[in-house]
Amino acid sequence: MQNCWDLKGCPASHYIKCPAYERRIDCWEIKQGCLCHVYPNCESCPIFIKHKEELRDKE
Repeated sequence: MQNCWDLKGCPASHYIKCPAYERRIDCWEIKQGCLCHVYPNCESCPIFIKHKEELRDKE
């Protein structure tokens, strides 16, 4: 399973300041991250949607 910062392909200069990366946890688990101000609802976030698709593909 990839982390949220890997799924979106962020450069280190961007994700190094991300609260999710700092805690080494996915943004949808703590509701804080680089794109949370753009997509306050995880269900509308393309990164979260991609994560759900990866999980579904593994089943």
